[in-house]
Amino acid sequence: MELKIFDRAGFEYVIAANVAEANNKAMASYVTFKENGTPVVIREGKPVLSTFFTDGNGNWAKLINSTNPEKVAKVLKKAENPAIALRDGEIVCQFVPLTGIKWHDDKGNIFFLISRYEREEMEADSLGYITAESDGTYESLKYIAHNGTKLIPVPRYLYNEKNRKFTVGVNFKAMAYAEIRKRGNASIAIKNALRPVYARQSEEGEFIMAHTFGAYEAQEVAKGNGSWFVDYCEGSNGGWEVSEKEFFNRYEFYSVAEDGRAIFIAKAARYVWCHLFGDFIGCIPQWGDSMVAMSNPQVNITNPDDVYACSYIEFYGKEDIPGGYLIVQELFIGAPEHVVLEFTETLKGYLSTEFGIPKERISASNISNFLRETLGVPEVEGVQAMVAKAVA
Repeated sequence: MELKIFDRAGFEYVIAANVAEANNKAMASYVTFKENGTPVVIREGKPVLSTFFTDGNGNWAKLINSTNPEKVAKVLKKAENPAIALRDGEIVCQFVPLTGIKWHDDKGNIFFLISRYEREEMEADSLGYITAESDGTYESLKYIAHNGTKLIPVPRYLYNEKNRKFTVGVNFKAMAYAEIRKRGNASIAIKNALRPVYARQSEEGEFIMAHTFGAYEAQEVAKGNGSWFVDYCEGSNGGWEVSEKEFFNRYEFYSVAEDGRAIFIAKAARYVWCHLFGDFIGCIPQWGDSMVAMSNPQVNITNPDDVYACSYIEFYGKEDIPGGYLIVQELFIGAPEHVVLEFTETLKGYLSTEFGIPKERISASNISNFLRETLGVPEVEGVQAMVAKAVA
């Protein structure tokens, strides 16, 4: 029985064992691989750029280049990784049930959340998308919306497959500092050593897709250069990439799994987190302009140059899966009124930040630096006193 699949544009394909079989059966639309593992996607007799496919029942898989057998083996080690790959001459399809792939606005227009690397594919298929561009910092972050024909203002809200409403185009860094200024509190947390991770060096150009308990969160293209790919042994699926220095600051070697993968456990390093409540679609620019959809995100503000978000369920855990972090102390900052950070809505319909803070006044980065320097202060009164001294 032939397996039929569909691309994001809704076109139907058949999985073929190889190009020769497809030609022998005169298949007009098919997905297969050449002998060296290069993917081949033919739609109605013509090659297309499609890379993301569904079985039509809410299960998705990413077509990967199988020219590197070791890379394929790494991807297919976890059945939770969505992938269509060639392994030992046989096509393996791992379709995973995911939400957060196909979004719609109030008018019923369809949008996909994509990384900037997929724009050509989406525009070739006349599909609507939301993406972002930046130089790797939040300060330069720019959101882009396309309706399949032309660029349009970024929609204010989008709805996922379960009709849950998300605010589009947020700046997680700006929101976190605005929340601190408004409420004056944050938390110190450590990574949970009871949640070990698999880790290995990432490969430049490798596709990394993260999803938590079936909720699609983000995708990125690995930078390589000695960075490490990290994925929880149990719980979330996909993973993320961190620099070599940051990885060994966070983790230490623990053991080798039966299948040969290296297992690491978290060190007792402390981080400052700000909790946001709501459903948001944004971007974490240092991840390679990857779009992220999160509910009640937790934002790590320890390092002002590496502010990133973690989903609520990933942070606190679910059912028999422990959380990725443990809160060890609550901080009450008591930020003074002259800490200026404007959080505005632009006419284009998405959220942005205006920093524009005079040099003589404390900045958002200074707040973050202060938190980092005072992680070891146990008394709340001591923290507040040092803040008062810092801004005097």
